[in-house]
Amino acid sequence: MTGGLSQRLWRLSEAGEPVVMLGRQHAPAEDAAFERLLQLGILLHRGRETSWDICHDCDCGADEREVLWDGDVATAKCAADRRRDERLDADDVRSFSVVLHAFMDGVAAAMGLGRPELVAPGLWSLGMLPDGRIIVAAPTRAGIRQPGLVGALRLAHKEGTIVLVGPELPALMRGNLAEQNIHHVQPAHALLPSAGDLFLALDIHRLPDGRAGRYDLMLTAATHTVRLDDQEAAIRAKPFQLLKVLADAHRDGRPVVHSSVLHAMLFSANTSPDAVRKLANELRGQLREHFGDTHRVASLITTNNTLGYSIACPPLSVLVK
Repeated sequence: MTGGLSQRLWRLSEAGEPVVMLGRQHAPAEDAAFERLLQLGILLHRGRETSWDICHDCDCGADEREVLWDGDVATAKCAADRRRDERLDADDVRSFSVVLHAFMDGVAAAMGLGRPELVAPGLWSLGMLPDGRIIVAAPTRAGIRQPGLVGALRLAHKEGTIVLVGPELPALMRGNLAEQNIHHVQPAHALLPSAGDLFLALDIHRLPDGRAGRYDLMLTAATHTVRLDDQEAAIRAKPFQLLKVLADAHRDGRPVVHSSVLHAMLFSANTSPDAVRKLANELRGQLREHFGDTHRVASLITTNNTLGYSIACPPLSVLVK
């Protein structure tokens, strides 16, 4: 499951500041992550709630119920029937302010991008990925719909690809931005599955790269299919596994994969270390068989001396489906 607390923070932020989160808006399994948000200063204790939702089947006409406190005991009072008064768990009715700049700090840190920069009201440049894309976050609707958005975004990255993370945009607006090499994605579509302190991170594999339909090399894992330029073919499973590992690394912006890493991922511990070299040669043979014995094919899988193997393609030109 992706999202969780991180997705809730993005969703609550859309309406703009002040952003308020209630203690009851996290599950018991998320207690550790919730405490981490407090430690990072992303959540600040705001105080006790003074109102509560009305009874689900009440016809009193009230919009909310008043919350009365007796020490640490909270009661939601029904205006129509005292028998409907509801004792509340004090932890459930605590409220917290979401500090947006600290939230953006947390996202950037979880992705290893350093400190974000506020480039315009409501727009944070989270940093540059290894492939040159700049991520700009717009957690509020006001930020992503502001006049002069393109000019504000270009303060973060004068030229090149910008990934804009923020609330939903109309298709026409997304298209206009894409024509200017600014590619929008909603946070819910780009969140990394929660894992320790990385629960705030965005998954770079889910971020748009601006090259839709213009990939040099495209892999389809379900069918072991390889598309190189305008040709397509299915290759054997083991060579495909190697090619996929190299393609994933290429997408991460760190294309060279050490032979020892490949051996650990693709072979058992008692397999000869030379198995990686043999598999790389088998992969090259499969590519020649299906795509021809050309320089382009022969140079696609590169041996980097003692460093390992990589795919010889420009950044953002490889896709794994």
